Amino acid sequence: MNSIKPDIIVDVTGEICPIPLIEFRKAIASAKKGEVIQIIGTHEDSKKEIPLAAEGMGLEIISIEDEQGLWKITVRKNK
Repeated sequence: MNSIKPDIIVDVTGEICPIPLIEFRKAIASAKKGEVIQIIGTHEDSKKEIPLAAEGMGLEIISIEDEQGLWKITVRKNK
């Protein structure tokens, strides 16, 4: 568990692709430099796609947690 508090939380629990990725991109677009964004979901494919997209956007991946099918991906917008 990380102790960094997110500035923006995006809950896409129960949603399937492409919704989690779209909502993640919207949150990143609205975030300011240095803000921490956490996305929470259940769709297994999104858990793989979101970190790839984050890396492609040059975001810092702080943590990827998975507890009984509920995952949380926390990133920081550095640019």
